[in-house]
Amino acid sequence: MPRCLIVYFSQSGTTARVAESIAAGLHSSDYEVDLFNINGSPPPDFGGYDLLGIGSPVYYYRPPFNVSDYLRSMPVIRGLPVFVFMMYGTYRFDTGNRIRRALAGKGAREVGYFHAHGADLYPGYLKEGYLFSPGYPTEEELSQAEEFGRHVAARVEGGEYIMAEADRPPPPIYRFERFALGRWFFRNIYSRLFKADREKCTACGVCIQLCPSGNIVEGRGRRPVWGRNCLLCFTCQVQCPEEAVIWRLGWTLMRPFTIYNARSAARDASVDCSRIDPKSWLRVARGEE
Repeated sequence: MPRCLIVYFSQSGTTARVAESIAAGLHSSDYEVDLFNINGSPPPDFGGYDLLGIGSPVYYYRPPFNVSDYLRSMPVIRGLPVFVFMMYGTYRFDTGNRIRRALAGKGAREVGYFHAHGADLYPGYLKEGYLFSPGYPTEEELSQAEEFGRHVAARVEGGEYIMAEADRPPPPIYRFERFALGRWFFRNIYSRLFKADREKCTACGVCIQLCPSGNIVEGRGRRPVWGRNCLLCFTCQVQCPEEAVIWRLGWTLMRPFTIYNARSAARDASVDCSRIDPKSWLRVARGEE
């Protein structure tokens, strides 16, 4: 029985749901499938697998740093069939191109590229009252993901695959945002803005346990200390039971970009958008509403 490894990063569960649907399609084609969420621990060695899948959400119009790091760390996999799938709330732009190029540079043979919408739970948008792609991925998209899995299996066996066209690059304003949200800025500015409110923090360790990049460690008084490997996923802030995580000045710095992006996407008929009460942003982010 052929074996497939699907490596993905899923913060809120949408990428995981698509990964599971693709796996179901592969299962129906007699594949044994192992799923692995990049969440603070390295994926297994993919030696011995006949097929590799890479799944990623779109973070700030690029792959999250942990996905990019994984791709860089991969050895040469000359000739190994691979497929890529992307999740996005508003625009994916050329995020998928970056992953596909990285895999091609490792010598992989692409046999599929899939993308679908996922509910955008970025706190910046929610705080402004915008929820993009609510309820996504839809049942139709999940069915398409399962069918995609079956198509991938057929292509590995020699079926025809017409390479999907490259996605369009972002307009200049979004390119500037992507630059301003590059790794140097994360390490030297944005990561330094997190702290725990001393009066609210109970040193419960939830933020440490849930940080997908292992960026938070226990400091003096068992309170969290942030390192320089932040993804800016805001899991620590959203999931803190005491609402004790503060991003000092961060939202002030980001708000002009956030407002521009939210208002532009809300006017775009191709993007589903629901308005919410900004006061309920945290409950929405936690999936409580």
